Amino acid sequence: MNFSFFQNLDLANSLNWTAIFIFLAVAFLYGLSMGRNRLVVVILGTYFSYLLAKNIPWKELDILGFKEAPSNSVQIFIFLALILGFYFLIPHSSLRHTFRLGGKNKGNWWQALLLSILQIGLILEMVMTFLSVKSLNNLNPLAKTVFSGDWPKFLWFLLPILVLMFLRSRGHYDVD
Repeated sequence: MNFSFFQNLDLANSLNWTAIFIFLAVAFLYGLSMGRNRLVVVILGTYFSYLLAKNIPWKELDILGFKEAPSNSVQIFIFLALILGFYFLIPHSSLRHTFRLGGKNKGNWWQALLLSILQIGLILEMVMTFLSVKSLNNLNPLAKTVFSGDWPKFLWFLLPILVLMFLRSRGHYDVD
């Protein structure tokens, strides 16, 4: 097993530390303002949106004027618009009861921080899958190491699912 992903992290550069600090600060403020329930909704909407946006049959939509897939920026816009749509639809679906999203449960501050870091990272990683190779080559080396490649993609997809599975709300779950 090749763990070159961890060996490529260059933390000696002060610009990288600044970027990490800003990322964590934004995630902390974002997480506290959103709360646990809304973050869970956005994470679920992100997964659903990615699946839909990546699997749109563009060539078969020629009646709408598409002869090929639109530009990367249009695909990213569609992906983000789908996230917003799911953000408003999921609370009114049966998923609300499945994930116990009712009420004003804000959760603990550390739950909000953890979920917001994972959600922001997941969205950034998914957006990078829409970018061209040329655009990816122009990224900061730290961003490339953390958000693009096989291992980062796997980890950013897996970690939010694991956290959602093991992060409980204040109530308890009845298993029959």
